[in-house]
Amino acid sequence: MDIYKRLVEYVKPYKWKLIMAMLASQGEAIFTAMISATLYIIINGLTNKHEVVINNIPYIPFFKGVHFPSFWIPIIMVFVFMGRGIFRYISEYQMASIGIAAIRKVRDDLYDHLVYSSNDFYSRSRTGDFLSRILNDVGAIQGAITDVIADMVKQPFVILYNIPMVFLWGGKYAFFAILIFPIVAIPITLLGKSIRRTTKKMQEKTADITAFIGETLAGINIVKSFNAEQREMDRFHAINRSVFMHFTKTIRLTMIQRPLVEVMGAAGAAIAVWFAIENLPPDRFGAFVISLFMFYEPVKKISKVNSTIQQSIAAGGRIFEILDTKPSVHERAGALEFKEPIQEVCYQDVSFSYETGKQVLNQISFTVKKGEVIALVGSSGSGKSTLVNLLLRFYDATKGLVQINGKDIRDFTLKSLRDQMGLVTQDTILFNATVRENIAYGNPQASLEEVQHAAEVAYANHFIETLPKKYDTDLGERGLKLSGGQRQRISIARAILKNPPVLILDEATSHLDTESEREVQGALENAMKGRTVFVIAHRLSTIQNADRIFVLHEGQVVQAGSNEELLKVENGIYRKLYNLQFSV
Repeated sequence: MDIYKRLVEYVKPYKWKLIMAMLASQGEAIFTAMISATLYIIINGLTNKHEVVINNIPYIPFFKGVHFPSFWIPIIMVFVFMGRGIFRYISEYQMASIGIAAIRKVRDDLYDHLVYSSNDFYSRSRTGDFLSRILNDVGAIQGAITDVIADMVKQPFVILYNIPMVFLWGGKYAFFAILIFPIVAIPITLLGKSIRRTTKKMQEKTADITAFIGETLAGINIVKSFNAEQREMDRFHAINRSVFMHFTKTIRLTMIQRPLVEVMGAAGAAIAVWFAIENLPPDRFGAFVISLFMFYEPVKKISKVNSTIQQSIAAGGRIFEILDTKPSVHERAGALEFKEPIQEVCYQDVSFSYETGKQVLNQISFTVKKGEVIALVGSSGSGKSTLVNLLLRFYDATKGLVQINGKDIRDFTLKSLRDQMGLVTQDTILFNATVRENIAYGNPQASLEEVQHAAEVAYANHFIETLPKKYDTDLGERGLKLSGGQRQRISIARAILKNPPVLILDEATSHLDTESEREVQGALENAMKGRTVFVIAHRLSTIQNADRIFVLHEGQVVQAGSNEELLKVENGIYRKLYNLQFSV
C-alpha cells in the first residue's frame, strides 16, 4: 500500500475541495438512507388511500399515531431524490476535478523526470515503454485517485446510515442480513492479489505494443523494402493476443467480485425476508427489503474499490519505478554558473565505459586551445562520439577529468555549461513546428532578422524563401517535408543562432550526396569561424584543413597532428584510411 499512499499524496494540495466533497457525500448518504422511508410512506399511503398513518414502528415511540395527507407523498419523493442528486453532483464534481488535477501533476512529474534523466537511462529502455507509462499507466491510476477516494469516503457512511434503517424496518430479522457482511471480505481479499499481478503483466504487454508500433512505423521503409509486412503483422498480432489474454483475465477477476457479493448478500437477505414475510406489515416489509438493497449496494462498490486499488498499485509501481530513478549525471551542490570566455578544453587521463568491464575510452589526454579546429577520426566504435558527449555531460567520465579553463566541468551548472556548446549531429532532429521555431530553438527570443541572418550564414535562406509560408512553414514530424541537405542546413542555422563558443559537428555531412555536402560544408565553414570546433568525420575530405587531427583506435588516441603530418607516417592508421577513401 506504500505505492497507493504515494498516489494519494497528489490529492493533498486540494484538501478544501476534498473536504467539500466529503461533506457533500454525507448529505448524499443521509438522503440515500431516506429512500427506504420514502418507500414506506408510499406503500402506507397506497394502503390507507387518502392519508399516511405511521403507527406500526415499535422502536420509535413518538412516531405512533403520526398521520398526514397523501398529497405530501410526491413532494417527499421529489425532495429526497432532489437532495440526493444535488449532493451527489457536488461530491462527484469535486472528486472528478481533484482527480484530473492530480493526474495532470503525475503526468507532469513523469515527463519532467524523463526529460532530465541521463542518457544512460534511455539506453537501457525503450521509447515506447515511456509513452505507455505516461499515457496508459497514468490513465489507469485516475480511477484510484477519484473513484476510490470518493467511494471510501461515501460508501462507509451510506452503510452506516442504512444500518439503523435496516433494523428500524426489519427489527430482529435484520441480524440475518447483517451477519453475512463480514464474510464478503474473503473473496475481495483473495481476488485482489490476483488482480494486481495480472494487471501488472497486462500493462507490461501494453508497453510492448506501444514500443513495437513506434519501432515499426519509424522503420516502415525498411519493412516495405524487405517485404516484411506480413512478418511484422504476425509479430504484432502475437503481442496483441498476449495483451488480450491478460486483459480478459483481469476483467474476469474484476467482474466476478460484484456477482459474488450480490449472491452472498442475497443469501443473507433471503433468510431475513423469509422470516419477515409473515411477521411484517406491507409498508415495513417493502421498506425493509429496499433498505437491504441500499445496504448491499455500497458493499458491492467497496468490493470494486479493492480491484481498482490493485490495478492502480500495478500502474503506480511502473510510474514510481521511473520517478525513483536517480540521474547518473547531476549537478553538484553549490555548482557555479559558467560565465568566463573559454580559453582551453582539456581531457586529462579520461576513461569511460558504458558497462562494467567494457572500456570505450582509455586514458585519453589532450588540450584544445581557443579557436582551434580539432578533428576526431577512426573506425566505428572507436569512441569519437563518446568523447564529445563527455564534454556536453551527456555522460560523466568513469576516470579522469574533463576541464574547461583548468576547472572540472562537473563544478558548473548543466545549463550554463551546455549554453557554451552548439551541436550538429548526423541524425538531424527537427521538431513539428515552423522553420523559425526550429532555428530559434536554442534562443526562442530571437527576432526574425536574427533567424534570417543565421539561415543566410547556413546557406538555408534561399530554399526557405521558396516554402509556402517561408519562415512560418510547418515542417511536420521530424522535418520530413525537407530533403536531408535542407534539414541539415536548418540544424546548422540553429547552432549558429545559439552563437556558442564551442561547436561540435558529429558526422554532420555523412548522409548527404555530393552536391548537398558541398553546400552544407560551406555552411559549416561559416559556422566554424571564430569558434573552438570539434569535428567528427568519416569523410576525410571534410577535415583536411583542421588544425589538428586525433586518430582514435579502440578507445585510445594513437595518432595526432595535421593532415600533412599524419600522411607522412608510414603504415599509420590515418594514412590507411586516407588511401582507402581516395584510392591511392
